[in-house]
Amino acid sequence: MKKIALSIAALAALLALSLPGVARAQNVRSWVASAGNDGNPCTRASPCATFSQALLVTNAGGEINCADEGEFGNGGELDIAKSITIDCDGVTGHMVTTAGGAIAIAVTAATTDRVVLRGLDISGNGVGVAGIFVNSAGALQVEKCVVHDFSNPDPARVPYGIVAATINAAPLEFFVSDTTVMNNGNSSDGGGILIAPFLASNSLTKAVLNRVEVRNNFFGIKADATQVSGGVINMTIRDSISVGNRSNAIVGTGNSSGPAIVMMIDRSAASHSVFGFGVIADGPKTFIRLGGSSVTGNPTGVGATNGGSLQSFKTNQIKGNSLDGTPLPVVGLD
Repeated sequence: MKKIALSIAALAALLALSLPGVARAQNVRSWVASAGNDGNPCTRASPCATFSQALLVTNAGGEINCADEGEFGNGGELDIAKSITIDCDGVTGHMVTTAGGAIAIAVTAATTDRVVLRGLDISGNGVGVAGIFVNSAGALQVEKCVVHDFSNPDPARVPYGIVAATINAAPLEFFVSDTTVMNNGNSSDGGGILIAPFLASNSLTKAVLNRVEVRNNFFGIKADATQVSGGVINMTIRDSISVGNRSNAIVGTGNSSGPAIVMMIDRSAASHSVFGFGVIADGPKTFIRLGGSSVTGNPTGVGATNGGSLQSFKTNQIKGNSLDGTPLPVVGLD
């Protein structure tokens, strides 16, 4: 856990140093295109070449669209510090990280801001450390995206596809839907999706993963409540799969002083992990409830450690693991 904390601290410091300068925005809607030019005004008739330039000339609360499919990241980091929608649904906007240890999209917006990312293919190219990293915002929505190959091999870094590591106590709403997160993490750590409140005590994170495919990462989906004191991580995973990861498919881990983790896994699958558990509740304030879901092909199907609680609605298929495990029944059902 110390390595994760150091990695998040380094990422947070990097974000603070790399915030874009103030520019005079002018567009309510801006456009990028494969044949665009950053000297253009980013209109539909004269589109820009990169998301970063389009962001500079788009008003807070505005929208950036892709005129066609193309690579609009220019190998660098896109720093988002205001409400914005980037929507390339139907054409796909690509971002390929070229610098070792880089973050593709860093969100450091106000706690009243909403950021929407839709229709993006974000590649770490085997060297990136995070595809989407939200440090602060009121809400982040990730829809119809693919985030992959953030697998920086430096043992001092912990690469993840998507990270929610808030640095303030204001609530964060974190939504991921219709998205694939794959081939992230290195040989011993990192993974697909990480929710880990950081620096601010008594924070509240509301995370909803809906129709999300997380595969072939190190960890699959992880809620980490070991970095701060107090607060709550409320998390729902629905109609999603975490499959073929090298370690635990779905894990909530905390301690006695950190945030409580309250997780509901509904109509989902956690399968074929190479090591570890399909679903594990770790720590005395971690509560995971499981309903209508399949857990199979793992070394251990389900389990609870260090005082964690994993409960079943008895509507699951927990079978075909080397050791299936037996969750507690949910009491007080209507």
